[in-house]
Amino acid sequence: MLFCASFFVFHTSELKTLIMKTLLILFVALLFTSITSSAQSDSYQLLKDKFKGEQDVYSFSFSGWMGRAILKMAGENEFRDAIKDLKHVRFITIPKSEFTARQVTVNGFKKLLQKDYYEELAYVRDNGEEVTIYLRQGNNNKNHYFVLVEEEREVVAIEMKGYIDLKEINPKSVTIASNK
Repeated sequence: MLFCASFFVFHTSELKTLIMKTLLILFVALLFTSITSSAQSDSYQLLKDKFKGEQDVYSFSFSGWMGRAILKMAGENEFRDAIKDLKHVRFITIPKSEFTARQVTVNGFKKLLQKDYYEELAYVRDNGEEVTIYLRQGNNNKNHYFVLVEEEREVVAIEMKGYIDLKEINPKSVTIASNK
């Protein structure tokens, strides 16, 4: 009888330990999931969903490795070191007429980017095109970059995740101005 009681107590304590370990693993998994999901940018996905299935709206997604391979094939080796830590790129082109048809504006989308914690890094206007570059800083160089190009007839949105070394892109003789 004493053997049975100690056997039961032994198994009960093992069961408690097993339950506690399972709960701990579940808690860590849920914490990790919530951290990674909150680190994702909603801005690009909202833009893509808004214009999904429309004529002349094109979107692409590829890994940082593929982006580096494309640049290498195009002979753009000067950017290779700058984007060596780039993880993912998403790209969408939308005709400006679709913005009008849906009664939305590019400026409205820019406000959405700011609500999604993006900070404007640079703005360039050249020959009627407007390019705005945004950054949402993350931990351990896990940044989100958003490039918005407004042309006469279309808007191009590019979201990049990872780290881009601006010193590698910029020639030593040119100074980059930023909104800081």
